[in-house]
Amino acid sequence: MSVLRGLVGVLVALAVSVGFVQFLELMLANAVAGGALRTLDDYALVLDTWPLLAMRLVVSSFMALLGGYVCAKLAEHDEMRYTLMAVIFRLIAMAGGNAAGYMPRTPVWALAMLLTVSSAAMLFGGAIRAAAAAVQRKKESD
Repeated sequence: MSVLRGLVGVLVALAVSVGFVQFLELMLANAVAGGALRTLDDYALVLDTWPLLAMRLVVSSFMALLGGYVCAKLAEHDEMRYTLMAVIFRLIAMAGGNAAGYMPRTPVWALAMLLTVSSAAMLFGGAIRAAAAAVQRKKESD
């Protein structure tokens, strides 16, 4: 049962940190452009400006922090192992999606920075939950 909970946690973390972030980025690009954008190149043109790259960094880091916390919360045991799995799958999804053209293209340097900072945030979210769970287990054992 604990393996199933951990894998569900990984999937939920991916949904929060990749799927929901993509939805937010596309809404942001449409709002900044003042209308509906039609192609991924149009989205990339809007999203790859300095202010929006900074906004994307903040939003994706916060959502990754939340995703890491939720993953560890759902896993219940081996919180950091499942959070690390979510980070690895997220890196593959984001790099692969950018390379294959399934999401708006991001410059390599910006994608590397985005993935580095948000991956650290996801691990930090999992570590927060793991520390809270360790305190709770210690209280229960005393």
